[in-house]
Amino acid sequence: MRRRWAVVAISAYLGLLVANRSQMVIRGSSMEPALWPGDRLLTVPAIPRALRAGLVVVVADPTDPDHLVVKRIRDLGGGTVDIRGDAPDRSTDSRAWGRLPVGAVRRVAVARWPDLRTPLRRVPPI
Repeated sequence: MRRRWAVVAISAYLGLLVANRSQMVIRGSSMEPALWPGDRLLTVPAIPRALRAGLVVVVADPTDPDHLVVKRIRDLGGGTVDIRGDAPDRSTDSRAWGRLPVGAVRRVAVARWPDLRTPLRRVPPI
């Protein structure tokens, strides 16, 4: 019986660690109106061949690799990706950095947490 509880406790702890690492908190306003400061995203590791335009992704800031940013994929091609914030006047993105290697995309947002009502997908402005 003790062993079963130990397995359950360890599984729950590991599940919480994974869930915590899967969350991103929005800090800036570059993704408004889709995402607002304080919103939380549930993310999964990026699979390069599954990336497509319109997805909300997490990338390392090319000027500070320890800083992660949330942006939307505008387009992909030739092993590179063009990422943009939804609010162009408040976003530092591929317009400043240029196209990024597809490998720079670390995670893909799958849902807003805990509010799952509003979809993250939309056609990005051109």
